[in-house]
Amino acid sequence: MINRISFLFIAVSFWITACGQVNKPDNENFNQQIYVDIDIATSMLSVTDTLYVPKAYFEDEKGFIFKLNKSLKVQVLNNQFSVKEFKKDPIKEGVLSKTYILTPNEDVVDETVMIALQYSGKIVDELKKGAAEYARGFSETKGTITEKGVYLAGSTYWLPTLEIEALWSFNLTVKIDTAWNVVSQGKRIINKEVNGKQLVKYISPEPMDEVYLIAAQWTEYSLQAGDVLVQAFLRTPDEKLANKYLGVTSGYIDLYKKLIGSYPYTKFALVENFWETGYGMPSFTLLGEKVIRMPWILYSSYPHELLHNYWGNGVFVDYSEGNWCEGITVYMADHLLQEQRGNGASYRRTSLQKFTDYVNDENDFAVNKFLNRNNSAEEAVGYGKSMMINNMLRWEFGDKKFIEAYAKFYSDNKFRKATFGDIQKSFESVNSTDLNAFFTQWIDRKGAPTLKLSDVEVKKKKKQYHLNFTLKQLQKEDVFNINIPVFVYFEGENKLTEERITMNKREQVFSLDFDKKPVRIDIDPQFQIMRRLDRKEVPASLSQVFGEKEAIIILPENSKHLNAYTALAKMWQKTQAAQGKKLSIIPDNKISSIPTDKAVWILGFDNKYSDFVNIAEKYSSVLGAEKLEQIKTLKKEGALIYAVPNPNNVYQTVGFIGANNDDAIAALSRKLLHYGKYGYLGFETEKATNVLKGSLPALDSPMNFVIDTKAEISAVIVSRKALSEVE
Repeated sequence: MINRISFLFIAVSFWITACGQVNKPDNENFNQQIYVDIDIATSMLSVTDTLYVPKAYFEDEKGFIFKLNKSLKVQVLNNQFSVKEFKKDPIKEGVLSKTYILTPNEDVVDETVMIALQYSGKIVDELKKGAAEYARGFSETKGTITEKGVYLAGSTYWLPTLEIEALWSFNLTVKIDTAWNVVSQGKRIINKEVNGKQLVKYISPEPMDEVYLIAAQWTEYSLQAGDVLVQAFLRTPDEKLANKYLGVTSGYIDLYKKLIGSYPYTKFALVENFWETGYGMPSFTLLGEKVIRMPWILYSSYPHELLHNYWGNGVFVDYSEGNWCEGITVYMADHLLQEQRGNGASYRRTSLQKFTDYVNDENDFAVNKFLNRNNSAEEAVGYGKSMMINNMLRWEFGDKKFIEAYAKFYSDNKFRKATFGDIQKSFESVNSTDLNAFFTQWIDRKGAPTLKLSDVEVKKKKKQYHLNFTLKQLQKEDVFNINIPVFVYFEGENKLTEERITMNKREQVFSLDFDKKPVRIDIDPQFQIMRRLDRKEVPASLSQVFGEKEAIIILPENSKHLNAYTALAKMWQKTQAAQGKKLSIIPDNKISSIPTDKAVWILGFDNKYSDFVNIAEKYSSVLGAEKLEQIKTLKKEGALIYAVPNPNNVYQTVGFIGANNDDAIAALSRKLLHYGKYGYLGFETEKATNVLKGSLPALDSPMNFVIDTKAEISAVIVSRKALSEVE
């Protein structure tokens, strides 16, 4: 007992001297006072962690159970408790933690119980890239201390992780090598050299569901934007790049303040990581070296991660009922920025196309089962479908009510764990409407409707025109109850009419009456509702080949690049298998014709099937002279990729990849997974630098019908205002 108490005083005496007296918190939240010593050269982590826990958690006599990294040796520093390993199961591969039970040695009297733990050990989890990570383009680590940097998170189990649900406020004090700096949640109040070590302290009065400790040798830049400190931590000094991020950050903070409410933290920091990531943490984002230097990232992924400080890191996710935050973050960041440029409908079409291409009977699941993204199908549901559900709520209730509902959701649940049910409550309150049927259908059940338009006719009776048409739901799942936008064009008019119909049957006949003659009808032309798309409704794309449950790669047996193409094929075979898909590989001299019942990849300019579909001939009028000349050059010197409908079955897609360099083929094996929405691509040099991209035209959409082919149709659909432009 005396030794432990003495050790506690010795262990924290440095911290008390340097940082001031530690006071017991007087709030009702769980609280931690964390003191960390990191030795970079040895990857050693030493922690003294004082936890303040409500007495209620010791009243069931089961003890206090927590998990800690298995590399850390733990002891209790106050004699009121004893700690021992709770389960001594065989060590399983990939399991990073051990489970401990803390039991009181005497009756617990105080309403807030103090537990002082001390532990130390090496933290080194090497960066890994399995098939699933390869498909996403990122490596992963659960936590590590290396000479390149430090990454400690909830997945590291570097702090006690409780079996109970808890949100922690904390103070974090870190002693680390000089010239190093530390980023965590909350506000930094100390950053100075003390006795040959760098001393950094963060305070977070806001409750958190996990605590991050990120460290490296950075150059720091900052800008005060009102009440928020905007920071950039770069591994290589670059004032010009830093200023770009500092400038746009203040604009995004102002945008979301108007849309949602006050920014929840005192800072937002861009932090350059030592491997490629795209993480959003409370009050900072952790992006890789290549990611932050991509020019488009400032207007796509970056605002997405900043918005996560509202959704996910301001209002937390109760994962027991599904991850709601990705869908609304995509909608208010990625989609909103595209909507500002007039590309909202195109963005929604791409999201629906991903769902159509990647989600099938075997891998589909309800939105409330989504936790995180590990493959394209999970992304299509947890990000894309969830985003479209938010779009339907906006389309149903209007811009102002949509904004008001989410502002209420934020205000009511700030620094709390929330669910889809809490979003439902906010929309019901603002709109005075029972939305149980809507949320049950879209959140609790899987699938999406597949629509087909048929039997369109116009009949004139007296002075009225009666537009009759039939809609069918073709999906295998039960019928969806959906509101559908219908656009009607009129003879000699430069305006059109939008109608809203409700469909709740497998097949339904609709009739609309007009004073003027209808000459064309479009069903959901702006892609406002969640549905599967008909293959003829969208341009052919690489995602259609990647997304098929079964596909075949045809290798060029006599090509000098055969080994490089084979390596690409085998890696893709692994990534597809990781997603439950089958990808076969066959040389071109072992197959007599292009299959029509599955997706096909044709590899190599010298593949005997390379001219199966020649885009330069078939799409010459669309591509134009300049692109045709570029394609001709790429075929000789660079790399050319395209996707087209199989001419013998337009519901299957054929992809082609041709390159003139082994290194370029290796680079394409990684890059093409991120170009899924495109129909044709061109690359130059061995690094496969993109120089050409676009989509070939879609076939005739079955979701529109021209009633009078001779009528002149001049009306065009006007896009709605972006959400940020609503007054």
